[in-house]
Amino acid sequence: MTMKQIFIQLKNFPKRLSLLVCMEMLFLGSYAQRDSLLIVQITDPQFGFFAKNANFEKETKLYAEAVRQINQIKPDFVVITGDFVNNSRDTLQINEFKRITACIEKSIPVYLSPGNHDLALNPTKQDFEWYDSVYGKGSDRFSFRHKNAHFIGFNSVIIKSDKSRKEEKKQFSWLQKELKKAAPADPILLFTHYPFFIDNFWEKETYSNQSMRQRIKYFKLFEKYGVDAIFAGHLHNSSEASYNTIFMVTTNAAGKPLGNAQPGYRLIKINNAQLEHTYIPICKF
Repeated sequence: MTMKQIFIQLKNFPKRLSLLVCMEMLFLGSYAQRDSLLIVQITDPQFGFFAKNANFEKETKLYAEAVRQINQIKPDFVVITGDFVNNSRDTLQINEFKRITACIEKSIPVYLSPGNHDLALNPTKQDFEWYDSVYGKGSDRFSFRHKNAHFIGFNSVIIKSDKSRKEEKKQFSWLQKELKKAAPADPILLFTHYPFFIDNFWEKETYSNQSMRQRIKYFKLFEKYGVDAIFAGHLHNSSEASYNTIFMVTTNAAGKPLGNAQPGYRLIKINNAQLEHTYIPICKF
């Protein structure tokens, strides 16, 4: 059975059964087969959002518990797909996000993909310089191969922004080169903040997705190089959709949700090029 067949089968299960099947496959099988790959995607902890920047007590409690669980799972790596904080210039929010992130075991690499609350909706030169000074220059993207799978994270804020065309063109060129190098890998997974679309490739552009022009441009590239799935955040809710065999998976926030799902993170498993994933609530709140 191929990776895409696994995805389709899980999508066609009733929701409750699908969750139970995924949980059984991931938790009963994962630790017995550590030749497989485990990845945690966590998104939108967004320190300060619950209390409108007055404090971040709820975010601290949720994110600390998520990190505790991550250390128990011991994934191969963690990807945080943006909106680390609610106010990009609030050093208290930033320091709390960094403090708790640093509690992830040192043996587990952590990769970042920035959100609009980390850079701004239309970032300026000063915004880019601030982000680099806080999180490290070049920390808005990554690309590497691990156990014959390839993983790429990139900056979707500059794709969404109408005022970051120069930066977007440079990143698109970088992405082309990285996908060309990644093409022999199976699978190829992408991580980013904004989903390209939420329910349907042809849906209208909103605050929560990318423009149709950018969808067509990027998915032409993704299809050319055999991308299998894209994992995003930003929505503060969960959604799954696909276009031409490429899966678009949007993960609910680890912080304040805007839908019915509890705060949580996504656990992704790859075994023999077969891909499974499930959403894990952090706790009741």
